[in-house]
Amino acid sequence: MDYYFDFYFWNFNSEIFIYDNKRICSKLYVFFKTIGLIFYVSSLPTCNDNKYYIGMIVAMFLSLINSMRYEYAHFKLYGTIFSSINEFEEWKNGLYPRSRILFSMVELVIKIVYFYRIFPPVCVFNNLCEIGESIFKIHIMIILMIYIIVGICSIFLLCSIHTIDSTNRGQLISSPYLISVSNNQNEECCICMDIGETNSWSMLACGHKFHKDCVLPWIQANHTCPICRIRIS
Repeated sequence: MDYYFDFYFWNFNSEIFIYDNKRICSKLYVFFKTIGLIFYVSSLPTCNDNKYYIGMIVAMFLSLINSMRYEYAHFKLYGTIFSSINEFEEWKNGLYPRSRILFSMVELVIKIVYFYRIFPPVCVFNNLCEIGESIFKIHIMIILMIYIIVGICSIFLLCSIHTIDSTNRGQLISSPYLISVSNNQNEECCICMDIGETNSWSMLACGHKFHKDCVLPWIQANHTCPICRIRIS
């Protein structure tokens, strides 16, 4: 979803790249949020106790204006050629991208507090105020469900990555990055400082050789070559 990520078209033949992200999802987000805000402005202020709703509408309006500002700046940038990716990153940082997260979190907290106050939610559609309140309750429930699902998926993904990483660490002996070799030149293992042939030797992808019993614990702890520090997967 390009509301959170920026994608670039990189020109591998030179140092430049062209910003070519249409940000369709971001524009749809702003569009639907605008429609929702218009509906809430026309319905919720008609309620008798509308102070909370007015505060919520103000928070939504500020968040929407900030998102519009950010998207309009990217819209004007479409097709621009930058001399380097660092130049683009400097430009993007000047837009204060984290402000979108701040406004969204404030808006989310207000909705959660409201949901806590009216729990369990009851939807009634007798008049304009009740229609606005009911739609707002459904809106909050959908948002909370999305956050819960995303949170569960994120936890599951992190656990899967940790499990795979732990499994791979235990299988470093069979990794193609570690090749069994002989030491005909009586080289010294730089880890244990021993020349003896009593231990089997292994060579990493970078070409450096070590005792297998010495290099395996090192790779498991550091994931790098002890000499050149090349990354070992």
